[in-house]
Amino acid sequence: MRFRVLGPVCLEPRTPSAPKQRAVLATLLVRAGAVVPAGALFDELWPDGPPRTAATTLQVYVSHLRKALTQGGHGRGPLETRPPGYLLRVEPGELDLRRFEELLSHGRAAFGACDFAAASGALTEGLALWSGPALSGVPQGEVLTAAAVRLDELRLEALELRIEADLRLGRHHEVTGELMELARAHPLREQLHCQLMEALRRAGRTTDALRAYRAVHRSLHDELGVTPGPALVRQHARVLSAHASEPVSAGATAAAVAAAPIGRPRAGSRRASGGPLPDVRVSRAHRRSP
Repeated sequence: MRFRVLGPVCLEPRTPSAPKQRAVLATLLVRAGAVVPAGALFDELWPDGPPRTAATTLQVYVSHLRKALTQGGHGRGPLETRPPGYLLRVEPGELDLRRFEELLSHGRAAFGACDFAAASGALTEGLALWSGPALSGVPQGEVLTAAAVRLDELRLEALELRIEADLRLGRHHEVTGELMELARAHPLREQLHCQLMEALRRAGRTTDALRAYRAVHRSLHDELGVTPGPALVRQHARVLSAHASEPVSAGATAAAVAAAPIGRPRAGSRRASGGPLPDVRVSRAHRRSP
């Protein structure tokens, strides 16, 4: 890859050292193949308003970028002046973002066709292109901030789809540890918690799955004031059914009681916050907590 934005912004063979030059490069890369107006670059570089020398300064940044790109062996270079701004041409295989989007598309298609091995392979390859948060290492204005949010969301989508494909392939033991880390990193991401509970259920660890449900329920209630959504409620019901069918020893019964999901409180019982807990076993959709 010659250009990288799925992590720190990089240009091979040498990344510009000036932060604002890297910001210009990043803005052109997230819109590669399209004209980026000079006004949009002004807004990105100077969110509080461009200085009087903005046009001249931008031309200097572009000139330095052209030299760096031409040194990479592109002849006249891929950075063109196109009214009302600039266009950066990127060839196939040069930009990690484009390759990631191709592999994500392949993974979606394979998953839709129930070819879970192909889906897992494509998505694993795509996720390997990431080296950190998208577009890191550059000052971000409105354009780059929105692009970073979009790209990080795409990464999570690819990660969830790859894990789902692995679960369909019976790889629940392999993904359990990864899911535990992801659930801690994304305490409000319900799909990841559903997948963690399913992996634990398949491994016969229903008590741990109930603990996982209790944790996400509390996070959703405390942080957002909502109860779990339908998918999480259905997963909870599957875990309860599996747990009920397991042989239970006296010790396991006590552990299960301790890990049981938050349900209807006894008369007079209250949370530390002073409000009663909802009966999540009958929740069928997100709703505001009382």
